[in-house]
Amino acid sequence: MKFRDFLAFLLTLIAIITLVYGFVVRFSGGLGFIPQKEQTCEGYSAFLFPDEDKIDTEVGKGKLTRLRVINAGNFGDKYEVCLTGPEWAVVKPNSFILKSEESKSVFLYISPGLGTEGKYNLEVTVKSNCISESKTIEIGVLKE
Repeated sequence: MKFRDFLAFLLTLIAIITLVYGFVVRFSGGLGFIPQKEQTCEGYSAFLFPDEDKIDTEVGKGKLTRLRVINAGNFGDKYEVCLTGPEWAVVKPNSFILKSEESKSVFLYISPGLGTEGKYNLEVTVKSNCISESKTIEIGVLKE
């Protein structure tokens, strides 16, 4: 192989590598095989305090109660509030950002419909990428 042919081959190879690299970076958001710094959750913490652990209400009558979320960590964080339980329970706001040592009132509204008499457990979870804090609220639904 002549030097001139070798140089053409080498330049072609460099061009192909450059095109492939550009394609990977543009369409995949980066090179997946380059090690990324792992996120550490040290220093993140939150607390969830419901005003009431047990709520009694009647069919067709709504009830509003407050939940308090406190960012007890060293950093600001974005939180999401999720409910697991009866579909007639709603929380607002369900997503927010808190700075370190900041707190937020979140409101839980329950409005059981006809035929929902009985006892229910509602699990309220506040979570972020680093933490998850849950509390269970007992709900008693009585007939009118």
